[in-house]
Order: sequence, then structure tokens, then C-alpha cells
Amino acid sequence: MAWTTTLLVAAAAALFALCIQLGKTEPLPRASAKPLNIDPSLDCSLKELAWEFSKKLLEDYGNVQPAYDALQLQDCGIPPGNPKSKLHPFRHWQQDTPIVVYVDAVKGSDSNPGTLSQPLQSLFAAVRLIRFIRTDPVQTHATIYLLPGTYYLTNTITLGPEDSNLVIVSYADEEAVISGGKLYNLDGLWKQYVNEMGPIYPGVNAIYDSGVLPGESNYKAQYYGKVGSPGECQQACEAQSCFAYTYHDNTTGAYSQMCYFRADGLWVPTSQSGHYSGKRLTIYVADLTNQNPTPFNSFFINGRRAVRARYPDGNPETTGLHTNPTGYVSGAVRYIPRPPPPPATEIHIESPVRSGTHFPTFQVGIGGPVEVFDPPVSYWGTANPAGGGGATFQTLIGLEYSPDEWFANTTWSNPKTGVVHMFHCGHWANWQFQIEDRNMEQNLISWSYGGFQEARGCGYGAEWYIENIFEQLDAPGEWFFDEVNNLLYLYPNGSLPSDGIGTVLDELIRIVGTQDTPVTNIGFGRITFAHTATTFLEPYEVPSGGDWAIHRGGAIYAEGVDGLNIALCYFDAPGGNGVYLSNYIRNASIEDNEFVFTGDSAIAAIGSAQLIDGTDGNQPRGTKIYSNLIHEIGIFGKQTSAYIQAIACETELVGNVIFNGPRAGINFNDGFGGGNLVMNNLAFNLVRETGDHGPFNSWDRQPFQTEVNNGTPSLVPAQNNITGNYFINNYHSTWPIDHDDGSCYYYDTYNFLVYGGYKNYLGHSKVVKYNVYVYPDAEHEIDNIRSFFSEPFCANSDGASTDDLPSGWGEVWVNNTCIIGNANIYEFGSCTPTGSNSGLVPFTANNTFYAPGADIYIKCGSATFTLQDYQKQGYDIGSTVSDIVSDDTIIAWGKELLGL
Repeated sequence: MAWTTTLLVAAAAALFALCIQLGKTEPLPRASAKPLNIDPSLDCSLKELAWEFSKKLLEDYGNVQPAYDALQLQDCGIPPGNPKSKLHPFRHWQQDTPIVVYVDAVKGSDSNPGTLSQPLQSLFAAVRLIRFIRTDPVQTHATIYLLPGTYYLTNTITLGPEDSNLVIVSYADEEAVISGGKLYNLDGLWKQYVNEMGPIYPGVNAIYDSGVLPGESNYKAQYYGKVGSPGECQQACEAQSCFAYTYHDNTTGAYSQMCYFRADGLWVPTSQSGHYSGKRLTIYVADLTNQNPTPFNSFFINGRRAVRARYPDGNPETTGLHTNPTGYVSGAVRYIPRPPPPPATEIHIESPVRSGTHFPTFQVGIGGPVEVFDPPVSYWGTANPAGGGGATFQTLIGLEYSPDEWFANTTWSNPKTGVVHMFHCGHWANWQFQIEDRNMEQNLISWSYGGFQEARGCGYGAEWYIENIFEQLDAPGEWFFDEVNNLLYLYPNGSLPSDGIGTVLDELIRIVGTQDTPVTNIGFGRITFAHTATTFLEPYEVPSGGDWAIHRGGAIYAEGVDGLNIALCYFDAPGGNGVYLSNYIRNASIEDNEFVFTGDSAIAAIGSAQLIDGTDGNQPRGTKIYSNLIHEIGIFGKQTSAYIQAIACETELVGNVIFNGPRAGINFNDGFGGGNLVMNNLAFNLVRETGDHGPFNSWDRQPFQTEVNNGTPSLVPAQNNITGNYFINNYHSTWPIDHDDGSCYYYDTYNFLVYGGYKNYLGHSKVVKYNVYVYPDAEHEIDNIRSFFSEPFCANSDGASTDDLPSGWGEVWVNNTCIIGNANIYEFGSCTPTGSNSGLVPFTANNTFYAPGADIYIKCGSATFTLQDYQKQGYDIGSTVSDIVSDDTIIAWGKELLGL
């Protein structure tokens, strides 16, 4: 077993603190799905085990091809078998109800009676007909069958209490699509707008990032051959209709006189002497006036979301901070913070108080710095919010870009159409801003709207890109819509499309009742939900004391509902959230669905409380999230997850497969109520574009009073259970289960946790036992910048204190197994093994460690102990250490925990 030890935690923390102090952020180091210091054969075995687990969890999916691909098992020489394209066969779902209405988008008519032989054409007409037929929806159940086809909605379908006991489902074994877009016929409309080779740029290498070897090709760069001059390379590119080229002169060594074509459609110019590059500009335009277009912020071609014109080039579905190139500018000359607003009106609840904790009181700020949110209320609006890096919310109004940026000398005809996407200074999230103006003389871009897409805020940013500027339409696959003149511009990536779909709606289905009069028993089955608009410039709110802000909306939005079942559905590239459960929700189940390429989160459950008081029950409670396949999350929003809950409780997350996202896979924004179960889930390839996080994340900075724990009002939540999960801690994940600021009352048991250890930060009362931790000291960051944020220990507890804001008590870590290359197994800060602070030392016992040479030590505050010396102090009794165990044994332990 190959391993190395890199212990730079203090240096990384100091560097991060220095960046915060100076108002400057270093770019997020690139990180890998594969650890740098772990034997590749073990890594392959662990990921093959993950694939086997995914097939157990999603039995009807067959070989779970998306998981196979994401685990990169082809690099391990493991064959994929025969994949299925979507999550479940479209099994016939026969509904035995008194009222049945059939709808056919292709052959139906809204003047028909709605029978199978004479179906309606629209879903609106079907809902209207059932309302007309039914005199009592409580007594008379109804089914709407959708025959094959795409149902383009002109307005959101809104269901109320009068629509209770209704199921909408695809008919027989066919698939129906409910679309929030408008279909445009483009056949015969395309006219060439421009088709020309641009100038030759000396000193520019357009394939620098490709890593291609001399005389060879890869997916980024195609080798053409040797030619005598840059002009000949340009002519070869023009003759073969290539997008871009690079010529190497005779000073470039083994590459001398070689001509390459850019193969991936991205223009990524890098200054480098001895190189000459150029590109082709091929743009077509279609006049949509006769089709009465409405403005759209997403456009779908051949079933995929196309790329809005942008700088730098990139596809948000396939590029990001986890790829090379990233599709982002690495930074700005300076970021311009908003002038200080007036202070917020603060509310501090002095009773009840969660005594003996780091976060004892409920507090929020109203207005002032958090006026950008809707409603303008936030924990982070107060003058002194507690927590890691706690500071009052602030945002930006502009940036100064480098004059070396490729667009710096390009005039924008209408900067106001543009949107800036920018990462938060700490790489915890990102923002979007609607551009208001650009000053070319001073290299300034300014705005007054945006920056509310996460809750923490910062006075400076990090990596950024611009989209929806016409003059940046310069790469294959990009589009721009001139909504004033109804003109669609496209740089085709291949042949010109005969049609396309522009988004109209950001919500497809809206189910709205009240707690007193809920909508009851609504179901959706075997339906594809597609073509919803992006929502990142719609209002966002801060639901509670975690880091999140969120748009209260989704492709399916439900509020005031008792009985909701969404099963066997496919959520195809929603522009915002997939399913949003708001406020009063009971008996909801979301199971056996697939969510892919979500703009924000796949599933959100967000409730409300009367400040600290959550006893009114106006929250999602008892929601069941079972056996969903959720991947390619957070295409636009980076503080997003497969599942997020805030002011919600008693959720069951069981048997889900989650991967490929920018931040945590599962996020609990607060500790409201508790009683949650996270069991038998698989999560990996997360925290790909952010840092300081893990596949599961929790916070608990605001206390809430509920009756969940024991039936009486209490600030103590019911116990949460995290058990039987397989979490792989790769890319920038730091802990597989990240119990962040104040997290408490968790039982973490029988989990198989790869490449990360246990964490407590400012929390208390967590019991962690019978878990297997596999090499928590694994390193994933590349570019020779390692341990950007690293915790290479079996267990870590930080911020423990006995002062006025105590934390760290009641932590239990027993009967766990940890295989580690780093000799430092525990890092317990702010503690001493004897004296007044002894209660801050996590209780550890009966753990089993495997380390090279059976050599380990413990850090407890400033003291260092061998295991034997630590046990003499009365700690970790019964724990043992042995030499490194075999890879086969590790896999066997995983199979035993996961029931394989």
C-alpha cells in the first residue's frame, strides 16, 4: 500500500486567513477524483465496490452506467456491461379510479371528451375537465393518462385543494414529456451572418492546456502535420473547417513546424512565444418574429441545453473549477464592494435559550445589509453572527478586469444583457450579477442587482465568467437571442438544427394549499419534466442559520400538501431546483426518480417558523426520499445539493445514489426538530468546485423550538441517524460527514467512509461508532498545491471551549476502524487530557487502527501522546494499533457493512 504524509493544516489555515485579511482569494487548486498518494489498485477496488453498491440500491437500473462513468472505472479496466439509458423501465402504472381522462399532445383535441379513442390535447384541459366532472374530490379519485409526446405548457399547471386525489401518469409503457419551453421551427430560417477566419495571433498558443504530445492527438487537440508557416496552418484549418489552430515555429523543439487543430470547440488562448494561433467565426441567424417568441434564458438543441455566448469559453454542464480548462477567469485586478448599508434591525430571542452551547440564542437581522434577500431577513444580517469565519453579509457592485483579458478591446453593443457568474471569496458558493454597465477605459464592469445566491457574502470574489454578451458568441455550440429584434444567433456545432426549444416557465407544476386546507394525495409517475428556465436571478431567501440562500421554487413546487408521490420520473436539466417542498408538507415521497443537470438543487425541503418557534408544524415533515439517482448537480448554483433541507425534520433519505456536484450531496442547513434518517446512500465526486465541505454537511447555528423530540416544546431536537452509507471523499471534500458549526445530536454508525475522517466543529453530543474510515489522509489536489484544506486524521474536533459559548462536550468516537498512512490519528484542538478542560476531550474507546509500522500518535491541544501514554491518562481504553491491513481486507469490510 503506497502512502505519503503531508501535514500542512496550520499553513493552509494561515494562508486562508491571510487571503481573507488582504481581500484576495487564490484560485481554487484543481483536484482529482483519484487520490495522489493511494495505490491505484486500491482506488479502483473501492470504486468498483461503489458501483456494485449502486446496482444494489437501484436494482431496476441494471448496470447504472452514469455511476460507472463517473467512477472512471474504464480507467481501471473494468467492463461496463449493458447499460440502461434511464432509471427505470416505464412499467405500466394502471390506476383504478372512477374518473380517467386521456391526453394526447399529438393526436388529441381539447374539444374531445377525453377518452382513449378521443383524447384531449392539453394537460390544462384535462385538469379543467376533471374539475367539471367531480363534485367531491375527496370521495372521487381521478387519473390523467398522458399518451406519448411532449406537452408544451404556456402557463404553469396550478393544482389546489379542489384537485386532490389526482394522479398524472404516462400511459402504458410510453413516455410523456411535460415541457416548460416553446418549440421553434428553424428549418429554412437560417441565414449566414458571418463566416471568416480571423487574424493570426503571434505569441499565442491555443492548445497549451491540451497536454498533447508531439505528433499525437487527443480529445482537445488534433494533429494535422508539419507545415512551413502559420499561414499554411491557417489554410489547412480553413480547408477542413476547423474551429481553431496553433502553429509551432522552429524554436519549439520537438513540436517544431507542427500544426494542430483545436478539437473540443473551446478557445483557450495562452501567451507563449514561438506559437501562432487563430480561429474561425461561423455564425448563423434565424428571425423568429413570425413564431411570436418570448424571451428565453436557456435554449435546447437535440435534447441538450446549449451554451449561451460567454467568456471564457466553456460549457457549464461539462466544465468548471474541477476541469482544465475551467471556463473561468482566475481572478480580477480588484473587486468593488457595495458601500456599507445602514445596519439591520436585529432581533435577539433571550428566552428560551439553548444553554451550554456555542450557539445559545436565536438571532436575525432585518433589512440593511441583507435587503438583497426576499424576505430581507438573515442570521448573517446581524453585527456579530457566530460561526466559522462569521461576519455580517456584504456583496459586490463591480470588478476591475485585467487589460490582458481577451475581450478587453472588444466593444459590447449592449452590456446590460450580460450576467457575471462569480465564486465566493472562500469558495463556499457562487453569485450571479446582472451587468449594468462597462467602462472600457477603466476596465470596469458594474452592476446593482444580484449577489444574493448564497447567505454569507463577502467583500471580494474569486473566479468568474460572463455570459449573454453578443460579441462573445465565438465558439461552436454557443447561442445568443436578441429579444428586441427576435433574432436567434447560433455558432453551430456541426449541422444546423431544424428546431430548438426556448424556455418559457421556471415552474411546470405548482401545488398549493394551506396547513388548514391542504391539497391531498397528488401523484406523478413515469413523466419527464424538462425545459425549465434558469432562476438564479429570481428572488432568493435565507431560510435559517446555515450558509444557504435559496430560490423558493422548482420544476414541481408543492406547499400545503398532505400526500404527494413523485415516482419513476426523469427531471431533465431543470433550470433551477427540481422538486421544492415548501412549508406544510406531510406524507410526501420522492422515489425511483432520476435528476440530471440541475441548475440548482435536485430536491429541496424548506419550511418556516415564527422566529425561534417551530411548533406550528408549518414545515416539511416525514418526507421520504428513496432510491433516486441524482447526478450532474449545480450547473449554475454552486451552493447546491442533491438534497437540501432547512426548517424541516423527520426526513428519510434512503438508498439514493448521488454524484458529480459542486458542493455537498446532502445538506442540513440547521438542526430544526431532528429525527432524520440518512441510510444506505452512495455519494461521491462532490465538492468538485468548492472547499471546506463533504458529501454530507450539517450546521446548527440557530436554535428552534419544536415538539419533535418528546412531544413538548424543546430546543433539543430528536436524534438524527446516519447509518449504512458509502461516502467517497474525493475532489475537495475534507470530511465524508461534515458536522460543521454547532451540529449536535447525531448518531453516525456503520458507515463506510473513504478518504476522510470524523469531524466536530463547535458542536456537541454526537455518537460515532462502528464506522470504517479508509485512508483519511488521502490527497486529491494537484498543480503542486496540496493540502489547500486538509484534515488527514481519523478524528478531528476543533473549537472546543468551556467559556461563555461552550462546545465540544458529549462527543463519542468508539468501536471504529481506521486505516491511515499518517501517524497522527487524532487532532483534538483546545483540549487538555486533565484538569478543567478534560470534558472537551472526545470520549474514545475500543477503536482499531492500522498504520505503517503500527506507529501512531495523538494530538490533544498542545500535547502529543503515543497511544499507550494516552491510555495511561484514562483515554481510548481498549483501542489497538496494528500494521497496515491488506487491500482485500478493506474491501471485505466494506462489503460486510454495505450488505454486499
